[in-house]
Amino acid sequence: MNLPLLKEVLTDPDEFISNAQLKSLALEMLELIPMEGIEGSGLDPEEIMEVVLRAAVGTTSVNGVTTKTSDTPNRETVMDWLHTLQKPAILDAVNDILALVAMTVLDRGGSRTVCIDFMDNPFHGHPEDEDEFRRMQARDGTTKCHRYCTAFVIARGKPLTLAVEPVAGEDSKADAVERVLARVETYPFEIERILIDRAAFNGELIGVLRETAPPVFPVKTGKDSLREKLSVNASYMTEETICEGKEYEQTYPLAVNVTYQNGDRGKSGVKRTGYAAYGLEDRTPAQVATVYDNRSRIEKSYEKFREARALTTTPSTTIRLFYVGVGFLLEQLWVVLQWAVLAQPRRGGRALPVEFTFSDGFLHGVERVLDDELGWKEKYRTNGVGLPAGCDHGLA
Repeated sequence: MNLPLLKEVLTDPDEFISNAQLKSLALEMLELIPMEGIEGSGLDPEEIMEVVLRAAVGTTSVNGVTTKTSDTPNRETVMDWLHTLQKPAILDAVNDILALVAMTVLDRGGSRTVCIDFMDNPFHGHPEDEDEFRRMQARDGTTKCHRYCTAFVIARGKPLTLAVEPVAGEDSKADAVERVLARVETYPFEIERILIDRAAFNGELIGVLRETAPPVFPVKTGKDSLREKLSVNASYMTEETICEGKEYEQTYPLAVNVTYQNGDRGKSGVKRTGYAAYGLEDRTPAQVATVYDNRSRIEKSYEKFREARALTTTPSTTIRLFYVGVGFLLEQLWVVLQWAVLAQPRRGGRALPVEFTFSDGFLHGVERVLDDELGWKEKYRTNGVGLPAGCDHGLA
C-alpha cells in the first residue's frame, strides 16, 4: 500500500497546490479501499469513488450527486456496488491508510500521548440488525446512534487520527478500546500515556488501558468517599478505589485540582476536578490538569470530520462505516497538507495557512473540480415554459 502522488507533493511540492491536485490526492487515497464487488462489472472503480468523494465534500447523498450530474453512473449502480462492500476489509483498509498518511509527518520511535474517545452518529430509521446501534441521550430527534471508538495523537498542535473501530450493540467500552489500542500498538512509537474522558471510569476499562500505558482521566463523583475527597479548598494528591471488592477493583492515584473561576465564561467560585493520574503521581494536581487539557483539541477534529461525511438513509452499517472512514481520511489528508506543504517555516515553528480551512479551502476546492469533471448541472432550474409567445406582460 503506497501513495506515490502524496509522497511527491510532500517531498517536492510545486510553488502552489491546485484544486485539481487536492482532488487527485483525495482520490489516490480513497482508491486504496478495496472494491472487490465491482470487479468484472465493466465499471471503472474511479467513477464510483468520485461520486462518493463528491457526496462527502458537499455533505450530500449519493442520490444528490447522481441526480445533479450528467457524467456519473446512476444511483442504483453506485448503491449496488456500495452494498457489496465487506466491513472487515473496509475497516482494515481505512486504518491502514490512516496510519500511512499519519506516518508521513510523525517521527518514528520515541513516545507519544494517545487520546481515546467515543463518537456517536445519530441514527434515524430501522437498522438492519438491532444489535448494531447503541442508545444515547436524545439528540437530533433520536436516541439511537452508531458509535465509534477512535484514537488520536496530537502532533504539531493538530490531532492526527490513528485508528477507528465501530462499537456494536453488544460491545463493552473495554472491548472497543482494546481493539483500537491493538491497532495503535502497531505504530513505530511507544505509547507514553493515554488520555480519555469520564467513559474510562469503569474498572474493566481501566484494566484494559493500564495493560497498554498509564491512563489519565477525570473521575465521576457519585461515590460518597470520592465526593468527600473533592470537597476541599486546596489541591492535593491522594488515592481512591473503584469497584471495591469486585472483580475489576482498581485503586488509582487521585489528583484533586482546585481552581477559582473569576468570571471565566460567566462562571465564578471554586471549581474542583478529580483526575485518575496513573503515571503522574510525582506531579502536582495543576500539572495533571495541564497534561489532560491536551485532549481538548480532539473535539475540533470531530467538528471537522462531520463537514466531510456523506449523507445517507441506508440502514447498512457497512456503508455508514465506509462514509465515516472517508470523512476521517479526508480530514487526515487536510491536516498533513496544511502542516507539511502549506505551512510557512519561521522561527519558533511553522505558520499555518489561515485561509486553507478544511471546509472552504480543502473540501470546496475538491468540490469545484469534481463539479466541472462530473458535469454538475446548473444550480437553478428553469420551468421550461417561460411566457406565452407574443405576451410581454408589461416587461420592458
